[in-house]
Amino acid sequence: MIQKIVYSLVFFIGISIAAHSQLRIFYDGLEPSEEYFDIADYKLEYNQKIKEKLFDGLADHYKVRMLVRPSFDAEYIFQIDEIIKDYQLEKYDVRFHKSDSSIWYAKDYTKIKVKKYEASISEEDLQLLTDAFAIIVDKTRYEKSNMDIYDGTNYLLSIHDFDGWRSGNVKKPNEEIKSLIGVVENLIVQTQSKRAIKITKKDKEILTYIVEKAKQNPTSSDYELMSRIVKVIEENGAVYCSKLKEDNIEYVENTLENIQSIGTKDLAYHNFNRKEFKEYIEYILDEFVSFNTFSGDYESINLPSDYEFEKQENIENNIFKLILKEFD
Repeated sequence: MIQKIVYSLVFFIGISIAAHSQLRIFYDGLEPSEEYFDIADYKLEYNQKIKEKLFDGLADHYKVRMLVRPSFDAEYIFQIDEIIKDYQLEKYDVRFHKSDSSIWYAKDYTKIKVKKYEASISEEDLQLLTDAFAIIVDKTRYEKSNMDIYDGTNYLLSIHDFDGWRSGNVKKPNEEIKSLIGVVENLIVQTQSKRAIKITKKDKEILTYIVEKAKQNPTSSDYELMSRIVKVIEENGAVYCSKLKEDNIEYVENTLENIQSIGTKDLAYHNFNRKEFKEYIEYILDEFVSFNTFSGDYESINLPSDYEFEKQENIENNIFKLILKEFD
C-alpha cells in the first residue's frame, strides 16, 4: 500500500511540475505589489533602505520604472523621469542607479555606494516603451497558487500615464515579460556609456509585437470553444472520475479544474491562444496515458507485483480526448 501511494505521489507531483515548465498551469505574469500595511517588518525595513539608496535623485513624476532585486547580487533601478518646471513638462531623463553591493546582505547599508547614470531618450522611443509597459502591467492580477518562490530575481515594473499609476511584481516572468525586461536591460547598457540612448531596431520589433498582440482580442469562436469545453467537463467530469482508481481521481479532478481556470482567465485577460491551449491539453493527455501504461518517461519504473493498473477502457476513452474533440 505504501508503495502504491509513493508511485501516485511521484506521478501527481511529476506531471504537475512538468506541465508547469511547458505551459501555464499557474499564472506567470505580474502580481500586485504589496500594500504598505501588509508588508512584514523585515521587508518594510529592506524597502526603506532601497528607497533611501537607489531612489535618491529620482523624480516623483516618471513614465516607466523597473526595480530589480536579485537574490544575491546588487539591486538596481531604471527609470525615465518627467522633469517638470513651472508646472510644465521640460524634458524626459533616463536614470539608472545601481548599488555597489547587495543592500539585503549589507551589515551596514549606510556604507553602500550607488553609481548613478543619466541619459536622454526620444519621445518616439519613450512612447513605444510606455505602451509596452502599460500592456504588461495592466495584466497584473491576483492568482491562487501553492507554489511559493523565495529565491530568484524580483522585478518590479511600474508605469505612470494618463490612466494613473500601476505596478506589479514578478519572479518567474513569462516570455513576453522576459522580452520587455531584455529591452530595458539593453537600454541600461547604453545608459552607462552614452548621453543619448535609443531603442534598437530589433527591440522596437519586440515592443511593437507586444503592443500589436494586445490588440488581437479573443474572437467569438474562442468564447464558444471554451464554453463547449466547460460543458464537456461539467457533464462528464464527475462520471468519468467515479470510474477511475483512487490514485488517479485527485489528479484528473485538479487537472480539469486547471483547464477551466486557465481558459476562462486567459479569455478575460485577452491572453487566449487556441494553439497553446490545445497543446497544453494534448500534453496532459500524453502524460496521463504514458503513466498509466508505464511507457515513455515512465517505462523504467519497477512496479510492485500487487500494483493496481487503471482499467484499459478508462485510458482509451479518457475525458481529455473528449475535450480535444471540441477543437475539431
